[in-house]
Amino acid sequence: MVRQLNKKKIVGICPVGIKKAVCPSIKKTRQMHTQLMIAQRQKNPDSSQIESLRNALRKRKSLGIAVECGTCIYNKQ
Repeated sequence: MVRQLNKKKIVGICPVGIKKAVCPSIKKTRQMHTQLMIAQRQKNPDSSQIESLRNALRKRKSLGIAVECGTCIYNKQ
């Protein structure tokens, strides 16, 4: 039984079924999230950098990671 996935809303699940630690799209999203956390914890935070990272994460969430699956090296479909 194959589970149906809503590809527009996927952020934390790879539609191809690759582990989270291996999926390049999830890895990129996690790196952006980590950069945002680091930027927010600085003593003199750069508000423009924080806002750009937030907007980029929002954009990734609305598009979903399935957008990048066509170019993913693990996608053999």
